[in-house]
Amino acid sequence: MIGATEALPTSGAGPRAAPGRPAKVAHVVLSLNVGGLERVVLRLLERTARDRFAPVVCALQEPGALAEELARLDVPLVVIARRPGLDPGLPVRLSAWMRREGIGLVHTHNPGPHLYGALAAGLARAAGLAGGGGGGGGPRVIHTKHGRNYPKQKRKVLVNRLATALTDRVVAVSDDARAVALEVERVDPAKVVTILNGVDTEVFRPGDAGAARARLGVPAAGYHVGCVARLSPEKDHATLLAAFARLREVRTDAHLTLIGDGPVRPALEQQAARLGLAGAVTFTGTRGDVAELLAAFDVFALASLTEGISLTLIEAASAGLPIVATRVGGNPEIVQEGETGLLVSPGAPETLAAALEAVAVREDRAAMGMRGRARMIERFGMDRMIRAYEALYAEVLGG
Repeated sequence: MIGATEALPTSGAGPRAAPGRPAKVAHVVLSLNVGGLERVVLRLLERTARDRFAPVVCALQEPGALAEELARLDVPLVVIARRPGLDPGLPVRLSAWMRREGIGLVHTHNPGPHLYGALAAGLARAAGLAGGGGGGGGPRVIHTKHGRNYPKQKRKVLVNRLATALTDRVVAVSDDARAVALEVERVDPAKVVTILNGVDTEVFRPGDAGAARARLGVPAAGYHVGCVARLSPEKDHATLLAAFARLREVRTDAHLTLIGDGPVRPALEQQAARLGLAGAVTFTGTRGDVAELLAAFDVFALASLTEGISLTLIEAASAGLPIVATRVGGNPEIVQEGETGLLVSPGAPETLAAALEAVAVREDRAAMGMRGRARMIERFGMDRMIRAYEALYAEVLGG
């Protein structure tokens, strides 16, 4: 029901956690459907120190496919549904929930949750002051900027600026996202911090190619190209399929595996058929065993039109795969040109096909992947990300 609230039983604490108790942190999202942003949230929920921070998830649309993970993590979930279009009543409903539950910190993800979450926290702080709660009453706000967030759309940029005015810190997940925050959205530089997305490099590591290919049901031999991404327009799988068709003209042993699902899957399956790729392309749908499957690939390909910083690229590099990706967003911060992979312009199947072929014939292909893994361990480790967020939480909460 629109506007309804569903939650596990909670204690109804005051506006601030009692001394010695962990601070309540509300992660505000649209949903926990399958995607990089959502997986980052789950990793924060799983690894942030519970003796210091008590997490809860607030979804503004629906729980999402990954919400079942919350029971395993012992994290409460509340759904406070957003009405269609602009919902001026949502900040009021959110604010009342925040005050009732004693939320100390609101951590928003995505522009919509940022706007509503920041407004709600501001209302909660104002209510605390009006009620004699003092200057420390009410939740503080951190927003993670997971992507570039529409830098060419002036109205959305203005909305982001409004939300940021009510936000204590904005976390950029890449240097590119930081540049958009500073140069386009004009966020106060004192508010912006960069925390790179992290990956568990012991989970995502080189594996057994034969076993992974058997698990996928793809040919044991040949040149295997893989992609893990939601099947949505911005990931531009259509260009990847067109490039792969060109690659097959010179590499008849090539096979493409697309892991993920989404709204454009039927169109992509039709495109593959039109290109005569039946039997050479495998659509797996959503898989929960990606870490084990990456070993099946000789190269990882990503044709995105836009990115913040791609979690699947980080995971693929951690698994020791050379990468061919588009030169957009934070991708160049992951892929070192010529050293760990190749970068190409978006929307250019000829260039993408040439890059995939170039990687296929490189004698140091395996070494490229291992150089990429070493870089992920150095810069994108999970512990580094978690400790950075914990330190930021403590700073914003006043220690």
